[in-house]
Amino acid sequence: MSVRKGVIDPAKIDAQEMFIGWAKAPAVDRRFLLGALPLGLIAGGGASWLIASELDDPGAGAWLTNATHKVTGALVSAPYPMLRVSDPPAPFGMRTVLVVAQGKCTSSLKLADKEGLPVEASGVLIERKDRRMLEVPPFLDDWLNPAFIDMPGAVAALEPVSLGSARLAGTIMDSKCFFGVMRPGRGKTHKACASLCIRGGIPPSFWVRTKDGRESVLLMTDAEGGAMPMDILPLVADAVEAEGEIVRVGDLLQFRADAGAYRRI
Repeated sequence: MSVRKGVIDPAKIDAQEMFIGWAKAPAVDRRFLLGALPLGLIAGGGASWLIASELDDPGAGAWLTNATHKVTGALVSAPYPMLRVSDPPAPFGMRTVLVVAQGKCTSSLKLADKEGLPVEASGVLIERKDRRMLEVPPFLDDWLNPAFIDMPGAVAALEPVSLGSARLAGTIMDSKCFFGVMRPGRGKTHKACASLCIRGGIPPSFWVRTKDGRESVLLMTDAEGGAMPMDILPLVADAVEAEGEIVRVGDLLQFRADAGAYRRI
């Protein structure tokens, strides 16, 4: 009987060398797999090391979700919600604790009627080195209460101190993720998340690195010291530079420049 072209001749089939899914693998396949397995493990381990070596250091940030923390200070709503806490041993005699809401809805916090008043706020602390942030539940009323303490007025209304103009290069990111909620909280892979956070009212930060390797994180505002407009969103997580003014307000450094001053590099 003739065999049609393209069809295996049954007489030439070696059953021991044909792969059948439910049967024992042929000897030739077993030999190949046993030889290839060590090489595959070595190659996979090398690729994993190479990828890991290219990732950003997640940093020293911490999201302390295991406890509820209480912070007492003067409430300030502009340019972003924050508490200014009197702390004489600290630099400049005070510490600033930024206030953000759970999730990405910080803009929903209604704080203007408590501007400058001493309050006690309850939430979860987010820390990175000497920077602090309090994450609060936005849809509960009991996270913020009056604090009947003597709070110096100077803590609530600090005079900005100009440190001069500068051209800085760095990356725009959202403060919440960078402080410790995401690890790492910067870079291209974080662009979409950071854009949503900033759109939701979380303060943008400008992470800069000087030529000699020093790093600094500055709170971003517009040229007048107000909240950064949403025009900046397309540049989030990109390498950018801008010329603006560095201003110290208490223990925080601000970089004041309008959105139009930033450009990709």
